[in-house]
Amino acid sequence: MSTSLGGITVSDDLKRSLELDPSISAVEVKITAQMHDEDTVRSVLEGSGADPEHREVFFFDTPELGLFDAGVVLRARLTHDGTDDSTVKLRPVDPTTIADDWKNTDGFEIELDSVGDTTICSAKLSVDQDRNEIRQVGAGERPLRKLFSKDQERLILEHAPAEVSWEDLTVLGPVQVRKWKLDPKAFAHDITAEEWVLPDGSDLIELSIKVEPGESDTASEEFLAFLRSKSFDTEGDQQTKTRGALRFFTTGEGLD
Repeated sequence: MSTSLGGITVSDDLKRSLELDPSISAVEVKITAQMHDEDTVRSVLEGSGADPEHREVFFFDTPELGLFDAGVVLRARLTHDGTDDSTVKLRPVDPTTIADDWKNTDGFEIELDSVGDTTICSAKLSVDQDRNEIRQVGAGERPLRKLFSKDQERLILEHAPAEVSWEDLTVLGPVQVRKWKLDPKAFAHDITAEEWVLPDGSDLIELSIKVEPGESDTASEEFLAFLRSKSFDTEGDQQTKTRGALRFFTTGEGLD
């Protein structure tokens, strides 16, 4: 059997070898709730007794998505009653080509994302932001570049297209986000649920688990079986949060 890794079809043996790469910190198994299940999922989440974390997510790119198309995502998350942060994310990446200098940098992580039949390796570097800094950038009151550290700027310089400058970037957002952490009694893993709501009211609910490298195949099967036991449809098309949000802010096409 084979799977898709960053748009490239690879064997299951290669996927397993990537999972066992010592630089891979975790594997995140994700599934998007289908539209006909969203009301039920939302009702379960709101009735769980767990208080959701509220966030506002901003992206920064050109109107033509010059960074995203080159595999670079610039993101900032404003967390109500929590710590704000900015992130430079690269996807897809080959972990064997990432320099040790980056792997040893504080805040740098390499993960595998498993979405349906697709597995994508990504790397990210995150730094905390002071309160109000992200909102000031979103309002055009502070230079965008100041949200990113020197290490983040260096990472962008290494991977972003040379023709894309800071002056070319625009603020895309915010997306309103609610995030729940659940600990189901009948399931071995904690479940993270995120509801993303765009300005037009369209939304997406993603459920995920994070597991140790080498455990994703078994954990994924158990996760899907658990969701099916709750009568959730696990067979429909999958959307990704970032791609859907960027598409909306550049084309007006919603998530639904």
